Amino acid sequence: MSNLPKADEQAPVLAAMRSETMSAHTGAMPAEKEHLSWLASWSGKSPKVERPLMALFAGTHGVSGQTGEADTLDAVTRLAAGGSAVNQVCASQDIGLKVFDLALQIPVGDITETAAMDEKGAAGTIGFGMEAIAGGVDLLGLAAFGRGGEVADAVLLELAAGQTREAALAHAGIAAGGPQAAQVEKAVGLHGDATGDPMELLRRLGGREHSAVAGAILAARVNHVPVVLGGIRAWVVALLLDQIETGACAHCAVAGGEAEEFAGLVARTCAMPRVLAGFGQSSEGMQAALAIGLLKGLAAAHDGFAETA
Repeated sequence: MSNLPKADEQAPVLAAMRSETMSAHTGAMPAEKEHLSWLASWSGKSPKVERPLMALFAGTHGVSGQTGEADTLDAVTRLAAGGSAVNQVCASQDIGLKVFDLALQIPVGDITETAAMDEKGAAGTIGFGMEAIAGGVDLLGLAAFGRGGEVADAVLLELAAGQTREAALAHAGIAAGGPQAAQVEKAVGLHGDATGDPMELLRRLGGREHSAVAGAILAARVNHVPVVLGGIRAWVVALLLDQIETGACAHCAVAGGEAEEFAGLVARTCAMPRVLAGFGQSSEGMQAALAIGLLKGLAAAHDGFAETA
């Protein structure tokens, strides 16, 4: 990961110049300038969004009493039928949508007793996630979900990101003193020896959706595709990748969430911009899709204005 492509230096300069020209007519729009400079930096071209894609990864977990296979399958079925909020956003903004069912009938291992995946399974799932950009994408939205994954989120936050138990539980949405908190404690005790090895922690603790998101983020970086991350699970993966290589997710933006809460922490830690701050957080990608729509609209206004100014 030390050889990941760097941001383009010339494209954001040109984008900033066009933003200045535009703001002379429309009034100052600092957020517009920031967002489009970021798009230009990581795409290496004039900000223009023509093939946006929202990719959702769904997985199940073997933590006792938390497999949630039926709940997760219901969510995938609803998405496939076009009945989720993210479906409506993507349809209205002409954003492609892919939903990846990651072997929902076969949950990963119970992380309170064993590793979630073996090395072959983890590597294969990372590779599968890399296929999210197949077919050509110029702006990628990522989100992931699956009942029971919040336990993995909390343990990863504690062991990989160095958060306190209290903070890790809160950020993962787990009530202190509840059954899931006890599962977190047990998993931390079992896997604590891997602290300091983020990829090993991803294998031992993460669900297939965690690994797939990691693969998609890395593939996007290599192919100069900016990424918008929506929801806690995608943000946890970003923190983990940043532990492996500082700046590994600089080509990503955080969609939604509050500045003083987990979204703000992730953005600050990973040096990522934020889009649609204050719009909440959804594991099924609605905020990420809304953010893509905003960026697409800003890029169109920017590009069209530059041509006619």
